[in-house]
Amino acid sequence: MIECPSCSKQHRLGTLFCTECGVYLPTSKTLRTEPFPTDELAAPRAATWEVETLEPQRERAPQVVRVRILHTQREVVLPALPELLLGRLDPTHGIFPHLDLGVEDGLKMGVSRRHARITQREGKVYIEDVGSANGTFLNGQRLTPYLPYPLPKESEVQLGRLRLHVTIGTGEGTEQASVR
Repeated sequence: MIECPSCSKQHRLGTLFCTECGVYLPTSKTLRTEPFPTDELAAPRAATWEVETLEPQRERAPQVVRVRILHTQREVVLPALPELLLGRLDPTHGIFPHLDLGVEDGLKMGVSRRHARITQREGKVYIEDVGSANGTFLNGQRLTPYLPYPLPKESEVQLGRLRLHVTIGTGEGTEQASVR
């Protein structure tokens, strides 16, 4: 038995605190977990479930984007970059879109300097209105600004009133836009 040094109440061996006064009961023997004899333990087993190893996905290279301006029938192949800006050139304000639609009467047609962005990630292509004044439309549906929408392989995109036919992944036989 162990006697409480504070209130002298008797407790069984191994009791840590006095039930009467709550004082810690010191023991002469240190308490620790005793290991079982190894012959009483079951042998460890390897996990029985199968572990699937995932190969890291390689980032797909961006594809070229081909744009045909419908009212002039001019075709432009944009470079294979992860992000492309569509709008009007304004060097005074440092705006250099990958596709300058100012030469296509962009100002009269309601194209903003920074109008829309085409992004490519994980093999998928998206279009996003970047806060344009007159809106971006994908196949007749107005896009919510700053929300990326999946861009099909072939689609009609309208920036303001300027209509474009956009094709993803083919770029032969057309004018190349300069990389900015």
